[in-house]
Amino acid sequence: MGPKQGEGAPSSMAGFSVVESLIAALILLIIALGIIPLFARALRDNTAGADATQATNHGRASLEEYQQLPFNNQALTLAPGATTLARDESWAQGTRDAFGDDDEGWWPGTPSGRGLVLWTRTTTVRQFGMNDLDDGRLTDPLAGGTQPAFVHLKEVEVRLESERPVESPLGPGRRIVFRVLKPF
Repeated sequence: MGPKQGEGAPSSMAGFSVVESLIAALILLIIALGIIPLFARALRDNTAGADATQATNHGRASLEEYQQLPFNNQALTLAPGATTLARDESWAQGTRDAFGDDDEGWWPGTPSGRGLVLWTRTTTVRQFGMNDLDDGRLTDPLAGGTQPAFVHLKEVEVRLESERPVESPLGPGRRIVFRVLKPF
């Protein structure tokens, strides 16, 4: 026979007790604590990946700019006696005293007061003669001031290096190198 009119349901069907609720909350907390590091790692990896993608795109753009220049352009001409022509730039993000400033981009050298320097970009130009390809390696560049008739190749190398210290939360610095040979 079921409960009489006016009587409540049996106590075993009343719902969760406080102890059962606490145990369920503890289980949920343990699961959440196991998942939180995964989200933190994903956030770090995504940030580092976006940073490297941005730097890679800037490195490729710089290399493409040099590829578009005529072979004897001033930007590809070495000083007399020099075996390399190097240009250093730094990617600074915003200014140190202003948030959300549009003062970010590539600056010559290491900019002071330009904000957080994330990447340095070194563009190096070297020149070679056709005979330098005999051994399959370009190891002995021609000096600037060499007669133009003997200069057949110019190597343009763009090296990007992250300014992040090894103990950074986003991981250690990275190095990306692009290289192209520009024939005469």
